[in-house]
Amino acid sequence: MKLAKLSLAAVLAMGFLSSASAADTLAQAFLDGKLSGKIQTTYADQKDERTAIRDEEITSVQFELGYVTDPFYGFRLGVTGQGNFLPFNSLRKRGTLYDKEWRMQGVVMSEAYLGYAIGQTDIKFGRQYVNTPLVAGNPTRAFKEAFEGLTIVNKDIPNTTMIGGWYYKFQGRSATVSGGKEGRAPQFKDKVVVGGMGPVAHEFDNIFTGAVINQSIPGLKLTGAYARVTDLRLGALQGDINFYLAEANYKIPVGDFKLGFDAMYKGSRTTDRLENLNYDGNMIGLRAGIYDFVGFSASYAYTTVSDNDALAFGLGNGPGSYTLLPIRGPFVFTGYAGMDVHKFLFSYDFKEVGADGLKAALHLVKGKQDAPHRNAGLTVAKTRMNVQGWGANLSYNIPWVKGLSAGVTYVELERKNFNARGRVKKTDNNELWLQLGYKFDLLN
Repeated sequence: MKLAKLSLAAVLAMGFLSSASAADTLAQAFLDGKLSGKIQTTYADQKDERTAIRDEEITSVQFELGYVTDPFYGFRLGVTGQGNFLPFNSLRKRGTLYDKEWRMQGVVMSEAYLGYAIGQTDIKFGRQYVNTPLVAGNPTRAFKEAFEGLTIVNKDIPNTTMIGGWYYKFQGRSATVSGGKEGRAPQFKDKVVVGGMGPVAHEFDNIFTGAVINQSIPGLKLTGAYARVTDLRLGALQGDINFYLAEANYKIPVGDFKLGFDAMYKGSRTTDRLENLNYDGNMIGLRAGIYDFVGFSASYAYTTVSDNDALAFGLGNGPGSYTLLPIRGPFVFTGYAGMDVHKFLFSYDFKEVGADGLKAALHLVKGKQDAPHRNAGLTVAKTRMNVQGWGANLSYNIPWVKGLSAGVTYVELERKNFNARGRVKKTDNNELWLQLGYKFDLLN
């Protein structure tokens, strides 16, 4: 049964009515509000041998403008709009690699919320960006993902953050993600993307999540999280999915550098007819690294997934893994049933040689899958996939113009798909991003 949902307009109206007796002070709260935004141009070029459209390039311009009032008796209002435009490329009804990522035009009001802060507790209701361990939007495409609902964050316990959330609508990367017309901006619907279950959104009733993050011990961060999506519908199949996460991150200074150690468990459990999809998977992740040694950092990570069940990572495209590739993300191989992935990451901060704001990174991954005995998530029984890839990115926060940044990212991924008879098909998937962005603050 769906929970009763207050309309966003009603909640905002209650916030205004409760403060109508102090119009002058309320007016000052609006005058002292903060306005900020970002304009970014992205050029993307992808080659994918698995699809009929083998090569596509696109240039798009993204903008974001957000405003939040100054607190008034603890209350605040926030709104954020996003837009994407194609100055040189036409929209396509079909035959595009980017219908869910870049090839769309329009605007959407991604944030429209009433916030309230009291003591060490912050409450936010309405449309909002969400970034929790198991429910999180992804900001890397034309439109950032967002949710509609309630988020509560409490920090009363020293060095501890507690998070609770309830959401009933989701805004994806494009209208296509939620079954809308191609080429249009996304809308808020009762459909959500489940990480690891494909790029499209599925109907649902409610999302609940809770998380506890503790940093009482110097250098150690402990995270525990749980999420549940109810009445998720995939065609004729319907049920709930439970998501679990436990993670420990530890960094210790050693002379002129730091040592880091990370361990993570993720799990998903389905109910009712969703059990037929075999998404009751477990992932173990380990990572160790050396950081900030005269600008250099290096780490090794390993993830492994249970043999005959795939992993559902969480809600939205935000939840990740230690062994993902840039652009490709964690869902296209790291959570497959029986998949073992190794990753090396090398990075350098050029501020050590006087180039403040300039950073570079190199990602190397290799994965091997054991064929499941049954259909498991996106893997057909007795088939398997081996992957090998690399990615490099260079980012620069240009110091002589505040807010101006540039970035280059390139990634290659080779897939070897083995059928039940052991025959192999090799495909390559390469992609380049060039980005130039400018962040600005007004009224601040």
